[in-house]
Amino acid sequence: MKKIIVLLVLMALISGCATTSSSKQEGGVYGAIPPGSKFAKILIGMPMNQVFDLIGSPSDMKAYPTGKAFAPFYFGSDAARSEALYKGEGRITFTGVGFLKVYRIVYDPKESGHYR
Repeated sequence: MKKIIVLLVLMALISGCATTSSSKQEGGVYGAIPPGSKFAKILIGMPMNQVFDLIGSPSDMKAYPTGKAFAPFYFGSDAARSEALYKGEGRITFTGVGFLKVYRIVYDPKESGHYR
C-alpha cells in the first residue's frame, strides 16, 4: 500500500513539472522592424542601460514576476521581467537578476505607450 501511495505522489510531482505548448510569446523579435525605427538599434541580450542610452527613456515601464519566481528550487535569471513601452514603437522586455538584458522586442506602431 505504501508503494502505491509513493508512486502516486511521484506521478503527481512529475506531472506538475510537465509543460504544455502555449500561445504566449517567448523571447525574440516580433513584428517587422523598419530600418529607420528606434527598435532597429536594439539586439536581444543587450543591457537595459545601453538600450536607454541608444533610444532614450520609455513612455512607461512595468515590472512583474514570472511563474518561475514561485518555483521552490528555481535559481535562474528569469524570475522577474521589466517591460519598457515606447509610444508608436512597441515594447521591449528585459529579464535577469540585477543586470537586466533584452529578452523580447515587440514592434507595434499602434503602441499607446502606457499601460491601461
